Amino acid sequence: MPAAPLVSVLVTIYNRDDYVLDCLESILSSSFEDFEVIAVDDQSTDDSVAVVEGCAAHDSRIRLHRNPENLGDYRNRNRAAELARGKYLKYLDADDLIYPHALGVFVDAMDRNPEAALALSLNTIDPAVPFPFQTDSRETVRRHFLGGGLLGVGPSASIIRREAFERVGGFSGRQFIGDTELWLKLASRWPVVSLPPALVWWRRHEGQQMNLEMSRPEVLVKRYLLDFDVLENTSFLDLQEKAKVRGRLKQHHARRLLALAIKGGRPRVAFRLARDSGLTAREMLRGIRPYQRR
Repeated sequence: MPAAPLVSVLVTIYNRDDYVLDCLESILSSSFEDFEVIAVDDQSTDDSVAVVEGCAAHDSRIRLHRNPENLGDYRNRNRAAELARGKYLKYLDADDLIYPHALGVFVDAMDRNPEAALALSLNTIDPAVPFPFQTDSRETVRRHFLGGGLLGVGPSASIIRREAFERVGGFSGRQFIGDTELWLKLASRWPVVSLPPALVWWRRHEGQQMNLEMSRPEVLVKRYLLDFDVLENTSFLDLQEKAKVRGRLKQHHARRLLALAIKGGRPRVAFRLARDSGLTAREMLRGIRPYQRR
């Protein structure tokens, strides 16, 4: 058996025959060459498998696996990781592209920061210090709650040390919040490296997973409750800071629900979600107040 590659690029697929060829070709065009591609199809009903098979016939670094049953988004991501042989896991959604230089940037960041479990390509253009930079667990979690967050990107913008991924059990499979949940788990135990933006290209289209998630209002509640749960259990903030963040989370969540009620024209849904979130009427009204950063 040939030596294991340094990085496994994991492409999870469900009905992406219009996009997956572009995705695979972008990976194969990488200037960094020590990689394998694990393409895992989750019972697509279109021609996705045929497209991948055609590409794999011309490049032995592509390995195709088809699940015997539909696993869903996060379980499929875990399945891809199980099949990987690389030291690092580099997710790339089947409708996204990676730029030729980017894989080398991701791998170099992990090689230079051997204690880090995760590196993320941020949306921030001009941070306070130049890219790349590493933050320890305390600073990463504090930034997540107190401003200047470092974890607000999806799997295509990530590279993960496989050993750390396995130690925390990978993605939990919880719908809508799996990315942030895993980033917080990793960040709470190991340093995180922040990388420049625009290492990958997120394709915008109607069937994009992010658009589908954000069209479902219950996403707001799940993400709010995740932050609240992590806040209550973290040791990286003191009691006074937790109280401030708790108030900010409630106000920000109330503001989003009020927007759903007024601008979105869905008051019944908004107030049902407020109830599901545990917000009182008074806390909902606080969403109207001017927002003050702390």
